[in-house]
Amino acid sequence: MQSIYITLITAVLIIYLIINVCVKQRYIEEVEFLDAKQYPYKNLLPLGMWLYDRVGIPSTGTYYIFLHQRVVMVYGSRYAQYYLKVHWAEKFFYLFLGIVITLFFGAVSNSGVGFLTLVPVSGLILFFLADKNLDERAKKRKLQFMMDFPVFISKLTLLMNAGMHLRPALERIYADSIQKSPIYAELGTVLEDFASGLGESHAWQDFSERCKVKEISSFATMIMQNSKIGGRQLIEELKKMTYETWEMRKHAVKQLGETASAKLIFPLMLMFFAVLLIVITPAIMQFSKGF
Repeated sequence: MQSIYITLITAVLIIYLIINVCVKQRYIEEVEFLDAKQYPYKNLLPLGMWLYDRVGIPSTGTYYIFLHQRVVMVYGSRYAQYYLKVHWAEKFFYLFLGIVITLFFGAVSNSGVGFLTLVPVSGLILFFLADKNLDERAKKRKLQFMMDFPVFISKLTLLMNAGMHLRPALERIYADSIQKSPIYAELGTVLEDFASGLGESHAWQDFSERCKVKEISSFATMIMQNSKIGGRQLIEELKKMTYETWEMRKHAVKQLGETASAKLIFPLMLMFFAVLLIVITPAIMQFSKGF
């Protein structure tokens, strides 16, 4: 039986690698665009991209909307379709990976034929696990927005209250910022849109869609109405928003604390059982000697 599992592993790997090599040239530019740190296995994704184009994944429905929203939150709307394709390629890669891992365990344990029923199940589990990873990244990015946005609003309010106009104030904040932070990266995209001639309303609307935070959406709407409410009124609105956003930051910090506490539960349980074992073992040994 072990030889059957080894044959299946070999067959799956050969089929995957052959097709991947055959279609790699077609997707070479798309693959090279990916960050090697974030996608260390990017050279194995062409097969998934080919399957995405070949199968014709539907671009409607609840599941598509769920994935598209998460991709926009993580990568922005400008490259949403590209990264959605990359995500599906990851899902196909994980599907094959789950199949290979399960077959490997079947070979090591010399399991019977019944174990083969777990092969597609394991593949599907990893297939949908990729969605969970994407969702976690989107939530993490949203929390980062909630943490950084109050600081951004405070800086903007301070500069505009000192007499600086909106556009120069935004450029000054971006120039002085840590540009790896999501909020400032998105601000840079807004400034690039302005420079390319995109309408301000459109640029701020895209900014709001990429961030997906209620307070940021309110800010974008307020900026779009700037021409109607006037500069001084805008500063007063920003002052009010400053207080609201710091309350939002407190909520985000609380969420981060709860997440950290939840992650500590499992290690604490292991420590508890280890201590319990250390305490109980001598008593059990003494009790066994009495018999």
